[in-house]
Amino acid sequence: MLVPLLRRRTISTFGFEEPSAGHKERILLLTAHPDDETFFFSPTLTALSHTPILPMHQTRELGDLFIVCLSTGNAKGLGNLRQEEFGQALEILGVREERRFILDHPYLQDNKTGAWDPAVIANEIHPLVRDHGITIILTFDSEGITGHPNHRSTSAGAAHLVFSTLPLLSATTRPRLFTLYSRPATKHLGPVAALISQPYMFFPGPVFVASVADYVTAFQAMTKHPSQLRLFSFVKGLFSRYLWVNEWVEVIV
Repeated sequence: MLVPLLRRRTISTFGFEEPSAGHKERILLLTAHPDDETFFFSPTLTALSHTPILPMHQTRELGDLFIVCLSTGNAKGLGNLRQEEFGQALEILGVREERRFILDHPYLQDNKTGAWDPAVIANEIHPLVRDHGITIILTFDSEGITGHPNHRSTSAGAAHLVFSTLPLLSATTRPRLFTLYSRPATKHLGPVAALISQPYMFFPGPVFVASVADYVTAFQAMTKHPSQLRLFSFVKGLFSRYLWVNEWVEVIV
């Protein structure tokens, strides 16, 4: 039962375990705000950016990893500061500088009350997906983990891109879309959530379970977002299941 706490587990990694010769998946994580990458997706980022090969203690990349954040998080006028925090956190999480992108579109501004237009999101990320040959897109699900309308819009925008903007591409050439499964009942159970969740071999999609070392890495990245770490949010972060486990569901239409 303690295996998830002692050693990272990667279950069914998007259908590939060893990159084939001359081929790597090109994976895009799509988020809404600076800090989403740490608070919700860190088990995936630590697994994809430096996965250990046991028992050799070497590392390998399961794919080329990119991240796009759709806003600067400027709801309280802290956009410039949050952009700096975003870069510092991703240094710790292992995403290279040339593979990080943060947008500042007038119709994609941080807010807690309004949804973003999925078509605008699709139009903004389409060039990045095309130019970097993205084969897999990861983002929030329709619940957005916390119900935040920007998170939910991010999911809708990614689906709009894959199934509306790129409808003429065959299923084998357009990117596959995976969304992070929201589990509101256990979102504050931290490592306990990784232990009591349903057996991962029966989960229909990829699963990443953090080790203690991964959690420490995520905690270090979390401290790079001091503008967001008021006491309440800090405590919520400490006990978030999403610092320990990410479960992904493929979206198929």
